[in-house]
Amino acid sequence: MSNSSKLRALVVSPTPTWPLNYGNRKRIFSVCSKLKQLGFEIHFVHYASEGDWRDYIPTETRRKMDSQWDIIDHVWPSKPLHDWPKEGEDHKIDEWWDWSLENHLSKTFAAREYDLCLVNYTWLSKALTLAPKQTYKVLDTHDKFSGRRQLLANQGIDKEFFHTTEEQEVLALNRADLVWAIKQEEAVDFINMGTTAKVAALLHIDEKRESTNPEFNNGTLFGFIGANNNINRVNISRFIERTTPIFTKYCAPITINIAGSICNDIEITDNPFFKSVGYVNSIDEFYDGIHAAIIPMEFSTGLKIKVAEALSHTKPMLAHEHAMEGFTPCHEYHKFESFEKMAVKMVELGYDNRELEALKVASSESHQSTENAISQELIELKECIIKQKTTFVLIPQQYGNPKALAHYIAQAKIDVINWNFDNAMFIILGGPNQARPHPSFIRFMSEHELEEALEYFKPNLLISLIEKFPSIKLLDDLKVVSLCKIEHLKEARYIKYNSYCTADDELYFPSIGHINIEKPEFNSKVDEVWIIGDKINDVSKKLLNLVSIGLVKKNVSLNTLKDIDNTITKSNALPRTIFVNKQESDLNYSEQIFLEIAEKYAIEIRNIYQPQLLFQKRNNVVGDYEHQFFPAWERFINNTLLGTSLTILD
Repeated sequence: MSNSSKLRALVVSPTPTWPLNYGNRKRIFSVCSKLKQLGFEIHFVHYASEGDWRDYIPTETRRKMDSQWDIIDHVWPSKPLHDWPKEGEDHKIDEWWDWSLENHLSKTFAAREYDLCLVNYTWLSKALTLAPKQTYKVLDTHDKFSGRRQLLANQGIDKEFFHTTEEQEVLALNRADLVWAIKQEEAVDFINMGTTAKVAALLHIDEKRESTNPEFNNGTLFGFIGANNNINRVNISRFIERTTPIFTKYCAPITINIAGSICNDIEITDNPFFKSVGYVNSIDEFYDGIHAAIIPMEFSTGLKIKVAEALSHTKPMLAHEHAMEGFTPCHEYHKFESFEKMAVKMVELGYDNRELEALKVASSESHQSTENAISQELIELKECIIKQKTTFVLIPQQYGNPKALAHYIAQAKIDVINWNFDNAMFIILGGPNQARPHPSFIRFMSEHELEEALEYFKPNLLISLIEKFPSIKLLDDLKVVSLCKIEHLKEARYIKYNSYCTADDELYFPSIGHINIEKPEFNSKVDEVWIIGDKINDVSKKLLNLVSIGLVKKNVSLNTLKDIDNTITKSNALPRTIFVNKQESDLNYSEQIFLEIAEKYAIEIRNIYQPQLLFQKRNNVVGDYEHQFFPAWERFINNTLLGTSLTILD
């Protein structure tokens, strides 16, 4: 499917998606990649807040990100980053918000329509408030930030990064239509906090890879890889302290390789069981170099990306039960109650490694279970957005040009459709006119792309506001409404409504309505009578002479809206009187529109086929037009567009 007819997602992230050397980068890259596979166009807005972007532009990284997504913008901070709370012990939810990001997003939403706005982290949730009503808003929390300071304090760790209160976090959650917690336990917490948003868990797992194994020449090799942060440091230090005596007691033939920047903060030089590997250039090489992964995390926040990494490399894995929150344990070794019990099993695997094969199978099962849960949640998101796209509206190319009558007709209909349909998709066939700006809600498509979009979204209703309906394939159950005759469709296949007729007609769908046409010609009248209908017999001529005393007669041919524009421009005014020499059922699209203009702008209408308009001058003022217009419009919307009348299209 072409980008013009795809779902559009605007993703806001404070972290880049390359290199994939941190868990949060992997998470964001994975979610965006899966959305892209589901048919979303990804517009990635990167708020460059991380260290490797602060002092210079990493050009190779930027080129790589350019190739990852359909559109990418980098927004540089305009304020100091990651400050401590300015008032009280915890951050206000918008304390890290930046006006430069707000300015960029405001302009982006003003220039283009998006089906989805996905914001990463609660402290950037204000971005959701900038998205228009019709955009579905999702907050990917990554972590629960209320209570974070207290949790760390209970473990003897000083406050770090962002931390807030439940009251402030709920403010962020309530800005979303959907909140993603990174594990089910946090989803329950968010619900219990009282958010009004829908809450679901979106887990994380990396793409599956079959890793290799080293020989057992030097015993069984275990591995842990982690970034240098206080939570990792405290957990791994406690694990080393508690397990070393057990390994020593049993002379365990094992080695635990510790890799990543965490090595900068731990001291293991005199420990025969632990080896500091330091920073590794390749995660794949690290996992290929061990027999099993260990995840010794008895406390933390968020999801353990280390678990996702190990499962994705199909490595046998031993984990503390806390580390498996958000994942499916598929082996008893996936849920140890203590570091000591984990250590005993590691000793056993050192002497007898046959259980590693069963652990490898368990890792594969857990990976598949997590992958299924992620896919299901993302598919449900896509279906939720698609279900909202029940109405397609074709609007004319002239929309946005105040010199064209078609612009005003389209604007009136767009307004009434927006009043009655929450998520209508407005489409112009063809490309944008580079000479003028276009509203953000318009999508430009070719006829082929429109066919694709109809097949993809399967709307219930297609409203045509254009003069020539495209020769496209329509879904069998699609309801079509048009003022113009659709040449290639049987009349029973669509509803042809009327813009000018008696006010009690159920198919009266007036075109101008509340819109005032801002053309100077509409401010004055010329002493002319404009004649609609060229077959004037003797009787008609006599009647015409009666109603045109003191006026210049002028035959007008109005086959298109452009004809109306040209005729009015040439006269530089509206006529005093319109003489209609046609049956109402024979009036074409443009003639109906012009007669409605006459009603709205108090032009005298004399109709040979409606005696009340021929012999008695109607009190044709704006108030009278509005008196019949608004009830008729509401009746058409309720009875025809929203009601059951469209069943005639079967």
